[in-house]
Amino acid sequence: MAIGQTGAGKTTLFYNVMDQLSVPYWVFDLKQDYRHLCQQDNELLVVPWTELKWNPLEPPPGVSLRRWAQVFSEMLGHATALLSGSKNYLMRQMIELYRAYGLFDRRKPPYPSLHELQQFIETDKINYVRKTANYRDTVLNRLEAMTLTAGTIFDCSEGYPVEELLKQNVVFEFDGLGTDLQNFLMETLFAAVYEYRVAQNQRGGSLRHVFFLDEGKQVFSVYKERQDAAGLPAVDMLTAKMREFGEGLVVADQEATKLTDSIKANTKTTVLLATGDATQFQDIAATMALSDRQASIAQRLGTGEAIVQTGNREPCPVRLDNYELEKTVSDTRLRKIQQAKWNALSWTPRDRPDTFLQEATPTDGESTEPVIPDESQPDIALSDAADHLLTDVVERPFAFLTERYDRFDNVYQGNKAKNELIETGLADEQPVTVDGGVHKLLELTEQGIDYAKTVLELDPTHRGRGGIVHRYWQHRLVQLFEDAGWTAKRELFDADVYVNMAETELVIEVAMGNNQREVDHVQQHLAEGFDAVWVLCRDTTVKTALEQRLADQDLLDERVVVRTVSEVCSGENTAI
Repeated sequence: MAIGQTGAGKTTLFYNVMDQLSVPYWVFDLKQDYRHLCQQDNELLVVPWTELKWNPLEPPPGVSLRRWAQVFSEMLGHATALLSGSKNYLMRQMIELYRAYGLFDRRKPPYPSLHELQQFIETDKINYVRKTANYRDTVLNRLEAMTLTAGTIFDCSEGYPVEELLKQNVVFEFDGLGTDLQNFLMETLFAAVYEYRVAQNQRGGSLRHVFFLDEGKQVFSVYKERQDAAGLPAVDMLTAKMREFGEGLVVADQEATKLTDSIKANTKTTVLLATGDATQFQDIAATMALSDRQASIAQRLGTGEAIVQTGNREPCPVRLDNYELEKTVSDTRLRKIQQAKWNALSWTPRDRPDTFLQEATPTDGESTEPVIPDESQPDIALSDAADHLLTDVVERPFAFLTERYDRFDNVYQGNKAKNELIETGLADEQPVTVDGGVHKLLELTEQGIDYAKTVLELDPTHRGRGGIVHRYWQHRLVQLFEDAGWTAKRELFDADVYVNMAETELVIEVAMGNNQREVDHVQQHLAEGFDAVWVLCRDTTVKTALEQRLADQDLLDERVVVRTVSEVCSGENTAI
């Protein structure tokens, strides 16, 4: 484990360790820091995610289908914050999908891909009782996000063989993918190697292979480790067992406090570089049990200097060798260097049996006939913390999540309550960009509104049209104009916001998309004689598109202003 601030030498440390290894290694590269090594190592395989073929539903050689279904559901659950109910539902669906493909009768390709799993769950004829339906919808939400953003990664029945990749040095480039997808790929690759080693009984002996991971907190996050509802992350348990099978793991990060207690406890060698942050330094110094004198020296580390501790030995100061590496490998050059290696990798395209959906056995032995919801089923039982958070959403609909967490004893408790509301289908997270930063709003679902009314006896009705983001901007605009001393109202004169500025009557439409109805509203407001009509758009893309629509219909006169909401509502705004 290596801890150090940006520029302290973590990447240089990785270069040096890789250069001295006598066994193959894999690098999970999130910033294109390691492709340049192919200039010095002709055998190095660099795989950008656009070239990767990986089927996480294909069990590694020797691993049983049921075992892999369990491992897969745990990894997807950890990467995308699924709780136990959804993970168990996902595992059952995987087993049924394997059965539909006839894999229990013949253990050979074709294997279903992530796309087929998504389609299979979409056709699940469930009994629409509240919790079961929520598990299905939650899992589908995660799978859809994966398949929509992963390009062609999952478009295969058999991906690149794990057993072959383990024989060579490989850099997996995940730069440009979303965090959840990056984590899912890294964790399923970790799991595939471990399960393969176990199935082949490759225990004991010397070091066989090494993983390298910078930005370690993405996978080994202390926040996920402390979410009791999800249990101890499976990836943490893997790291505790990998050493027995000859697998090494080198993890680096800037923030020691955000790494799991498990990864710290299972670290044999710790490297402390310059941290530049007192909190991070104190955390890692405590892990290494540095004396006051040692800590004083360690606080003055410069770039390329480090304190190394192995096992129970005394920590030792070292200076890293400067690793000369010209970082000039563009995408075009990488393709030229690596294309032959990519072409040599074996994989098979997706194969979807025409009848697999029709032959699938309904889960849990349920009938395929339409099912009348069982009203006798018990209502959702939330924790006190989740009830508190849901009440807060009703009472303060436009507060950001970070503000809501301040009303809990700690962030972990607030985050756990938020996950509970989402997992039970009572609320959804919605991002909103404000003053250049992305914040999260919570919006109650229909079930959440029903729960608030019937269980908590609250009134969750709201003013304003559209979803929570649209209503947030209505609320923000009203506040903005009222603070400026004018009268502002929502939903008056069929406008999102009406403003009376003494001699000027202004109407505002908040446009979340490029829709004709926004143009129709402008035309209506102009016909009714308002002095000014503002169309405030979600982003510049919508703004450009609506300006063109308005121009095409000759509605861009001196009374009409088209801007983004952030232009008007920013902290530096002088527009009004």
